[in-house]
Amino acid sequence: MSPDLILPLISRWIHMLCAVTVIGSIIFYRFAFVVAEKRAAGDGLPEEFKTALFKRWKLLLHPPIVFLLGSGLYTYLMVTRHLHDDQPLYHALFGVKFLLALLVFALYVILTSTMKWSEKLREKNALWALLVIAVLAVIAVGGVMRTLPVVPVVPVVEAPAVPVAEAHWSNN
Repeated sequence: MSPDLILPLISRWIHMLCAVTVIGSIIFYRFAFVVAEKRAAGDGLPEEFKTALFKRWKLLLHPPIVFLLGSGLYTYLMVTRHLHDDQPLYHALFGVKFLLALLVFALYVILTSTMKWSEKLREKNALWALLVIAVLAVIAVGGVMRTLPVVPVVPVVEAPAVPVAEAHWSNN
């Protein structure tokens, strides 16, 4: 394998691993943890348990978000952008995907926050639905971007210098 392909490959692996981590975390939190908490007998889960869980969760959630942003920007700026120079649709889709990803990260950090103001937000199903829809939209836009044809890179080859016959223009 060519050395210039190793960094893009590693970046892609990091991007995919972090995406799986964040999406899996969203699914687990919404459809397992929240449901289990509501079904817990009595007053629900102890506050100490929830606080410890969220503190630990932040350590597992925030780095993948940073790595997702970093690997996504690296791949766009250093790898794919040049392959789609004459495709404004590709660049527009990247902008949409990036903004949707920021929405996903912001909503998820807010909904998993340990701050008091976020407790009421966690109970709003509309925010969770928006989060799930935004995640699906990021995946869909990324899928469309992957299917756009790559503009072939035509190497610039300079023609060898050929002596030009001098034209003699004379009025004789």
